[in-house]
Amino acid sequence: MAKETLFSILLRQPWWVTLLVAVGLFWLVHAIFPPVAPFMALPFVALAAYIAFRQWRKGSPADAAETLPAIRAMGWDEFSALIAEAYRRLGYGVSAAERPGYDFTLTQGGRVILVHCRRWKVNQVGVGPVRELARAVEREGAASGICISAGTFSEPARKLVETEPVSVMDGDALAQLVGPQRLKSSPPADRAAAR
Repeated sequence: MAKETLFSILLRQPWWVTLLVAVGLFWLVHAIFPPVAPFMALPFVALAAYIAFRQWRKGSPADAAETLPAIRAMGWDEFSALIAEAYRRLGYGVSAAERPGYDFTLTQGGRVILVHCRRWKVNQVGVGPVRELARAVEREGAASGICISAGTFSEPARKLVETEPVSVMDGDALAQLVGPQRLKSSPPADRAAAR
């Protein structure tokens, strides 16, 4: 597994953390060799601006708290259409699975990614679906796989991801993926009342 860089770690933090790193680095380098201090801090300032923009676009945690119950209340047809549309907006070609072990095939620039998302409603996904997806990735010769759930993934499932060409997308990341879209369905309470 590839080692993480400082930039990849900062990408997962709030934007202001990166800005604090930039300010701290500026003053540290300024104390040692003042002429290069702005040039050392500049990449971190740019990264902080990028992270702030990305976090602004994805919405607040409150948005995720509203989105996830609506996602869990969807039927398979509605949910699968939502996932397919989210990946199409990201520039992927999306097609339904032809074999068991995954639900969609994503293609972009000759790269193939398999997506497994049938267990989107469960609170915690175990190692089984992740292992099944890893086997499908190997069998189909895909570059990687993504296992999606509105809940979380068990510790054994997360450990398996460390050794297989698959990744997991849990509730918050799923809300971010579909967040820019308007959920076309009514809120869960309204749907339940309508039944």
